Amino acid sequence: MKKVLSLSLILLLIFPNTASAVSIKSAKTLFELPYLANDQVRDVLLKNNNIFLTGTTESINSIWIPGQLNGSSDGFVTSYSTSGVQNWSLRLGSEGNEIATALTADQDGSIWVVGASNTYLSQVTPINPPNILNPDNVPITPAPQTPTPINKIRIWQISSAGVIINSFEYSTDAVVLPNNIFVSNDNLVVFGNIYEKSLTKGFYISSSKTGVFSGIIKIGKKFTQINSAIINKDSSFTAVGSSSDKILKTKPISKADAITLRISDLGLVQQVARATLKSTSRSWDSIGSGLFQGGRVNYSNRSEAAITKFSALSKPVWNVRYLSKSSTLVAAGKNSWASFVSTGAIKGIPKWKPKVATPVVLEFGKKGKIISSYTLSAPAVAIDINSEIGTVLITDSGKSFGLVLINQ
Repeated sequence: MKKVLSLSLILLLIFPNTASAVSIKSAKTLFELPYLANDQVRDVLLKNNNIFLTGTTESINSIWIPGQLNGSSDGFVTSYSTSGVQNWSLRLGSEGNEIATALTADQDGSIWVVGASNTYLSQVTPINPPNILNPDNVPITPAPQTPTPINKIRIWQISSAGVIINSFEYSTDAVVLPNNIFVSNDNLVVFGNIYEKSLTKGFYISSSKTGVFSGIIKIGKKFTQINSAIINKDSSFTAVGSSSDKILKTKPISKADAITLRISDLGLVQQVARATLKSTSRSWDSIGSGLFQGGRVNYSNRSEAAITKFSALSKPVWNVRYLSKSSTLVAAGKNSWASFVSTGAIKGIPKWKPKVATPVVLEFGKKGKIISSYTLSAPAVAIDINSEIGTVLITDSGKSFGLVLINQ
């Protein structure tokens, strides 16, 4: 009997049980949204069994965005059912150039979209100088209008039926890129980055729902980026990004550290946590509820997707890194989801050895074990999750956006 038990143990050690190993499947795209130019989807929102997308279009016209292109770019927001039927679509454009970058839902059912725009400086029409002969009265060609940089923060309020309710703006002295918008204590809060010549700084700004803005608060001195944020139960915020600046009393260690900031509802940095490796550049680019964070580690000869679940700032519960051609997008609900472009083996998926860079999405359990995994037809550019719909990813093939729905 002992010989039989010993033989069984040896066989288990030589041939481990693979019943719990995860096989990777191919995720199906629910529908495709074609485009012609340099279009982008920047954010996706799941609300009331509807899927909202926002982004920027440079296509002259579109079969799924109404109207013609104004300026060089227009923002847009569109709503779809989970079956792929379009509820409505709205172009956010004027004579200037607009971009739309993030959206959030209000309790009244309306949607708030944040983006940025520029304007064209008015030129004075020249007149013939009195001492210049012009017998044929040939008119002098007026100087062309000069566009300003993208230096205005724009906010639109959209009704549940896809109609603009409000629109207001805040002018800055530099190029701006808003990355998140929140409804907080009956106000709106926006996080993003501002570019002042060779300097990059994060920013916080708040506004009333009627367009009365607070002053903009800049975070960092030479290089600090805020790439994503979440709102906490106490109305404070957790923001993630990258920095080579000293913030509060924490100094940079590597070329650029991945940073996590706790920021008050008034925009004051209260706490800083750094994730760093010597001789690398790191960034957190995405954050989901429960401090589930995704980012990237750049070495001199390779890059990795970084995924970490924290219990509090500077307190990781588990973390993994995979060879990748991209950063990591994350979302968290009952379980946690992460998407990146894989270029190497993934622990927990024994047969995964990609010959070419391949977009994937992984589902993690509470202890960091991979529960399910899927390949995507194109890299994911936005992700969201809720209990009613499931996990939704927007992919970008370079010719069309794909909507991928994974039911939980």
